Amino acid sequence: LMHSVCVILINPEPYLLLGLGNNIQRMNLDGDQRRIVSRVGRSILLDFHFSEGTMFWADTHAGHISRAGLDGTRRQKLLSSVKGITGLAVDWIENTVLWSNAERGTIQRMDTDGRNKKIVLRDLSQPRTVVVDPNERYIFWLSDGLTPSLQRSDMNGGKRATVLKAADRLKVLAIDHRDRRLFWVQQGQGVHTAIGSSNYDGNIINVFNQSQSLRMTIFLDYVYLTDSKSKRITRVNKYTGGRGENVSSKRMLHPPVDVKVVHPINQPKSTTFFFCSKLSSSLSDINECALWNHGCSLGCENVPGSYFCTCPKGYLLLSDLKTCQEPKPCMENGTVCDHACVHTAEGDVCVCPEGSVLNSDGRSCTGCLSADRGGCSQMCVTLYPGRWVCECQPGYQLQPDGKHCAAAGPPVYLLFANTVDIRKINADGKKSKTLLQEPRGGIIALDYDPVQKQVYFADKSLKRIERASLDGGFREMLFSTGLDSPEGLAVDWVHRKLYWTDRGLSSISRSGLNGMDREIFIDEDIQKPRGIALHPQAQKVYWTDMGSRPAVERSGLNRDVREVVVSTGLVSPSGLAVDHGSQRLYWCDLSRGVIESANLDGSDRHMLSENQVGWPFDVAVFENVLWVSDWEGHLLYRIDMRTGRNPEHLRDISIKPAALVVVHPFVKPGANVCLHENGGCAQVCESRLGLAHCSCHSKHVLSADGKDCLPINSSFTGQYNENKIKRWKECLSYKEGRAMCQCVTGFAGDGELCVDVDECKAGLADCSVSEAECVNTAGGYFCQCKTGFTGDGQHCMDIDECRLDMHGCDVNAECLNAVGKYQCICRPGFTGTGLSCHGKIHLFIVLTETVYFKNHVLYSCLCAYYVP
Repeated sequence: LMHSVCVILINPEPYLLLGLGNNIQRMNLDGDQRRIVSRVGRSILLDFHFSEGTMFWADTHAGHISRAGLDGTRRQKLLSSVKGITGLAVDWIENTVLWSNAERGTIQRMDTDGRNKKIVLRDLSQPRTVVVDPNERYIFWLSDGLTPSLQRSDMNGGKRATVLKAADRLKVLAIDHRDRRLFWVQQGQGVHTAIGSSNYDGNIINVFNQSQSLRMTIFLDYVYLTDSKSKRITRVNKYTGGRGENVSSKRMLHPPVDVKVVHPINQPKSTTFFFCSKLSSSLSDINECALWNHGCSLGCENVPGSYFCTCPKGYLLLSDLKTCQEPKPCMENGTVCDHACVHTAEGDVCVCPEGSVLNSDGRSCTGCLSADRGGCSQMCVTLYPGRWVCECQPGYQLQPDGKHCAAAGPPVYLLFANTVDIRKINADGKKSKTLLQEPRGGIIALDYDPVQKQVYFADKSLKRIERASLDGGFREMLFSTGLDSPEGLAVDWVHRKLYWTDRGLSSISRSGLNGMDREIFIDEDIQKPRGIALHPQAQKVYWTDMGSRPAVERSGLNRDVREVVVSTGLVSPSGLAVDHGSQRLYWCDLSRGVIESANLDGSDRHMLSENQVGWPFDVAVFENVLWVSDWEGHLLYRIDMRTGRNPEHLRDISIKPAALVVVHPFVKPGANVCLHENGGCAQVCESRLGLAHCSCHSKHVLSADGKDCLPINSSFTGQYNENKIKRWKECLSYKEGRAMCQCVTGFAGDGELCVDVDECKAGLADCSVSEAECVNTAGGYFCQCKTGFTGDGQHCMDIDECRLDMHGCDVNAECLNAVGKYQCICRPGFTGTGLSCHGKIHLFIVLTETVYFKNHVLYSCLCAYYVP
């Protein structure tokens, strides 16, 4: 049960709080206004606390902060004689008031009754216009120092960061709590001003020109501005800008100084999920679609705490996320859109996939179905058009930016073939060491096995394939015959196979990891294979062919369903890698100098880098980084795996870097480390996210090293063993030559005889995730994801069998993914179970029909009737 106070508001009408002259006015959105507080000062800052029913204002000239009821009653001065107040904001979650002081360089806060004053931030550079998001626990403010900037911290003043820097002065700051956006007014040359918008991380969403403005506030789809020149309140569409619309038709007697829209939407409380919809099914959020016309041209759909516009079938939603448009072809050939173009009355405009939004450049899109996948490094989940969230695979944690996923576990490092040696290097390039050397050779291909901790490498000059331990202490020859030009190599860490390409023999071969069971995998319709990569979970092998028909191809591990993934725009496709976090394929083209990415089936192809790396030979990817080896510059680069921007070369002395791989337990998911020497465990080994977890059989207990198992002596008589008693602590006391024992955790008994407790059957297991099941072990248990899910047992995610080609659907069927399973449906024109589909059989009934007239045969025919 949640302990919170729930206030139900029935259709509250939004209105403006307006600082005007020496008063505070209340103005309806149709322009009607009345005075509610007098003699407040002619230069004030405003904010309100909706659930408390109070307003707050700061007289910046006199240095006072006061409050009153929203109806103007119960006026009270909270703070006096404070010069230099430049910003005021209310935290409606913690019930505090914050203000910035440019003279003192501080942001302070106090309770809404004026008590418990405290400095939150100090040593700031001329802070002004402070705003807060109490739900996300952020404070934002403008810095008016030498370099104008927008700053951010948490509500306690920690984790300070620069959101964005500007060349021109930033004057006003406002926050949109519904869309989690920041709006600011930027002063340009002369009287030119512009309104800019970004997300909380500073990524620009849009910028549009605007006349002189003193203050602004956001409500639903509009920015409300005070215009000192016209002495009016205007509003503009926050998505598109454009010409302002006057809220009131009459000019005011004085220039308006500050404005706020009072409504609960502008002060949401995420802890009660918008008006306590979590407390009771009878209490729900405000249905914005039913209350006001929000500009949706055709359809509006309500969601908890918000709404979005919809279009009927056959219409497209334009970039303003409001207007529905029939899909008319564009008229101007010069319009270049990343997704699609549509002709409107205002001209040709770009549109985005469902759920995505148009960037400020008017051409590119951002969202889960766009090329940038919403900025998410792994998974993107669409909530509704214009709103999505990023999620991570099991074992990864979403970073504070809400986009990138970081892996837990040991530090990441790289292995790369350097022609004359193999080197181990930190991910940042700061530390490097030689793992093994071969001065006479030409090592250009390598991969590693996370189970046996061995690196496999191919020497093109000496025409042999070897393996060595990752610490360099062991080296073994696998093949020294039957090779011509081995240039690509990949380890199947799940099925325990080794694959390699041979450019000279125009083939791909494979064997066991020990070199046994060698066989030709592919030697037909292949010319100059180079790079190779595996996806064991999807049962696929990928390779590049640099021949006369350059391509990226793939095949099933059983040599079935061979198909071309990419064939256009390629010259010399070289290295490639599979990113198991985002389920995407990355490759580079040696001749064109480009790096590209696509889905595993070749769809959603996207160029990441062009001519930033001289001769990109190979690529490796992990977390948010793509590493590239440059044959021409003898360098290793790291770039952003999503955008391809900000290339940075690693500081290392390289001869001619070729193949490279990332070493981390999560790079090769699904590796069963228990296959080799039982994972180092004495008895029971469970492989979880690339690491071995040991346990013991009945009547044994795990030792302190987490590997060995020691027997529980049922009699425990005879000579007193002090070390054993102290180590295991199952002995309560030692009396008259006999140890008094108790069973260790996970076992039950009298201390003489202990038996394993089945936590799964007894209901003692904490496998709270519905997609996981409990597996009992000696002295304990573990949670594992059910069939159709993947993860560590505490976090399980659905396996998309359709996307990974792990389904058994017929070639004439469509695969539909479902939670924990998939479904096969025969395509139109076919019938069957989906696992087997065949063309529909139409029945023809053939009958002989004879017509008589007066006992004479008039005519006789053979008629066929079609039965669909």
